[in-house]
Amino acid sequence: MSLTIEKNRSKKSALFFTWIPLILSVLAVVLINFINARYNAVINRTLVFILLMLALRCIGNNFLRNLAGAFFFGLIATDLALQLYAWTNFNSVFTYGFALSVMNTTGSEAYSMLGLYWRDCSIFLALFALFMFTINSGLDAIPNRFRKYPLILLVLLLTGYTVQAALHQMRKSKVDSMAQRVVNSTPLSTSKVFMQAFADINVVATINKNAPDYKITTTDTGIDNYILIVGESERTSNMSIYGYERETTPQLESQQKNILLFRHAVSPAPVTIMAVPLALTAASVQKPEPVLYGDNIIGVANKAGYETHWYSRQGKGGAYNNVITGIAMNTKQHQWVEGGFDDALLPLLSQALAKPGKKLIVLHIYGSHEPACKRFPETASFFKDGSKADDCYDNSVRFTDELMGKIFSQLSHSRSSVFYFSDHALIRDPSRAVVYSHAGANPPKEALSVPAFIWYSPEVAENKKWTGDYNTPWSTDDTNTLAELWLGVHRVESKDKNLKSWLQTYQKPIMIMDTTGKIYSWNSMH
Repeated sequence: MSLTIEKNRSKKSALFFTWIPLILSVLAVVLINFINARYNAVINRTLVFILLMLALRCIGNNFLRNLAGAFFFGLIATDLALQLYAWTNFNSVFTYGFALSVMNTTGSEAYSMLGLYWRDCSIFLALFALFMFTINSGLDAIPNRFRKYPLILLVLLLTGYTVQAALHQMRKSKVDSMAQRVVNSTPLSTSKVFMQAFADINVVATINKNAPDYKITTTDTGIDNYILIVGESERTSNMSIYGYERETTPQLESQQKNILLFRHAVSPAPVTIMAVPLALTAASVQKPEPVLYGDNIIGVANKAGYETHWYSRQGKGGAYNNVITGIAMNTKQHQWVEGGFDDALLPLLSQALAKPGKKLIVLHIYGSHEPACKRFPETASFFKDGSKADDCYDNSVRFTDELMGKIFSQLSHSRSSVFYFSDHALIRDPSRAVVYSHAGANPPKEALSVPAFIWYSPEVAENKKWTGDYNTPWSTDDTNTLAELWLGVHRVESKDKNLKSWLQTYQKPIMIMDTTGKIYSWNSMH
């Protein structure tokens, strides 16, 4: 009888050391990731964790098993502790900003922070100890003939994630990093944020390092204040100045006598991170090399002696912002505004205008970026008689127009000019869940037909401005060249004399690049 009882105790003890720690470890991974991740990401990360745990359990050599375990589970415990840190202290996911803070923290700062966040450090140690205990318990639970399978399944699973990420890049978009997409499906998901932060730092350094040493001359344009406004997701199809039935652009129309309106402007790409760098730098659809990002309109303005400013409502970091941020960081004054709406940039514009000297001020607005309902205050809800999607989008266009009106009013008593273009347009498809959405691979023309105009204040001499309709198809890929001439800056080797003569002889084949890197001729698109 006592022998039977002893055997039962041994079985229970073996069960505990075999499965209970594994179950607790898996629950920790599931629960912590479930706080902010979607269910499919939680499943992917959990599968990787289980197979990694079983594969390490199958290593017979104690030293190798614990060495590998300390490496992998040290990283995984750190990942989970960072997720909990962000959630418990800031009710947030572990974001780009947290990663930059960690990367920029000195040794002494890190040491002092340990006292403040000792609970988070304790969580890391507890998780690490649990994981190490788990791989060293129940070592005989998996028969020898099955010990190779966890590693094989783990390799196959990671290969599957890699193939899936590669197919996404080929079929939909190369903007996201393939490595980050794969990492996001593993229990090391926070490392994707560190990878992005590291990539962004390198992008900014590359842009600064590759600024060309060109020679320039300047001419008097009769303008002191140049305001370059980079719009977002605005469609000519929804602007009354381009023939839309709803009155979405009354301010622009009231100023039409002061405007050079581009009737057929075309974006070179359907997403911001591709379109804006192509517009503002020497890079082009035919030559999209990152080394050319260093040759940009901000560098030209700085070299010409202008005071340069960049004020943005868009994000500062991440794969969808890093090149733009790298360009913006070269201005003498720059700021990113997170709260409010696009009109939150107006006080910064006023401050910049109050400073003496010729200046280039860039305003990067959110415009009509999806979801359009969030791009204007409730008081700006002018259209209410259509579908929610159309009303929201048209109200966002009208709110941008109101912003333009305020800027025109602010500049009307000075020698000023505004150059506006939208980075790209959107697709309108009522059959989709998101009616107004970004294009990607093989974009239609409607997603690339953008508004563009140059406005001159009444204080600019008539012989220094050119107004009316410009009907030649023109690509915002050439914004950098046009902006230089608008600023009155000329490269010594260039034959372009002024903005008007350059536009009058513009006959360039317009090319488009989609999010997979495929290039199209504008004339062949639908």
